[in-house]
Amino acid sequence: MKTPDWPAVTYRIFAIGNFLVVLIGLLFLLPTVWSIRTAAVENVPTNSHFATWFWAMAFINLCFLALLVVGGIHLFRLRSSGVTICNVVFAAEIVYFLIIGLLWFALPTPISMGVAAASGVGNMGLGPQVISGYPLVALICLNLARRKRTKTHATAPLSLS
Repeated sequence: MKTPDWPAVTYRIFAIGNFLVVLIGLLFLLPTVWSIRTAAVENVPTNSHFATWFWAMAFINLCFLALLVVGGIHLFRLRSSGVTICNVVFAAEIVYFLIIGLLWFALPTPISMGVAAASGVGNMGLGPQVISGYPLVALICLNLARRKRTKTHATAPLSLS
């Protein structure tokens, strides 16, 4: 009985995981965008920067989700470029959330209140990832799988056919 190629299995599991996280993220993000759009949420004087920050965050969430699909496709094809894409996306997501937390305190009060108000609803696409810790788990597992895969392929004997 042949042993499974664990790096390949790991790549494919996280490819499927990426697709599921994107699907769940879109299921959270799209109704939020629709409700903000149809409810005609305007910039009210008490929170004049909400709409600008909401649409910026929703767009950034959509970009992250699209890049996860690209990374998932590369992972499913067992390409190490999928790990690189996922590394960049997950690291950027972590930095993105740290920057948003910093913006709450670094900007003047009216602008920071807009950031704070939009953070809850504008980041619904990435919410499931943050709650589950998926970026950290995927970073660790995919990099371990890539290390094992490159080590295995580097030490495999060459076949002369």
